[in-house]
Amino acid sequence: MSVIQTIEQFLEAYKNGQRTFTDLEFEHGESFHAQDLSNITFNHCWFYADFTQANLTNTKFLDCNIKCSNFREANLTTATITGCPVDGTAFKNAIIKDFIFENNYCQGSVVGQKDFLEIFYIY
Repeated sequence: MSVIQTIEQFLEAYKNGQRTFTDLEFEHGESFHAQDLSNITFNHCWFYADFTQANLTNTKFLDCNIKCSNFREANLTTATITGCPVDGTAFKNAIIKDFIFENNYCQGSVVGQKDFLEIFYIY
């Protein structure tokens, strides 16, 4: 488990230049609303969180659980989500220029870029 356990600790680490985070657990609806979280790599993290209107430019979610998280209106330009369970995750009106969504999991199936546009982007 990560030594970072609160939003405040996370934002302080980001402010101090840390850009790679592993094994974070934010699973209680924590809010990253409108935060600048650009250029971060999240590895094996667990999120049930609000990322609405967050700047996630060039951010990577690798093998993270992001089920039921909210990415509505987030900036996902050049971001990557791969190897993640994404059931119930919302992306409506997100900015998705050059966004990569591949090898993710939803209800027992592998989902990718085409599925993102047909299923996830409308919610």
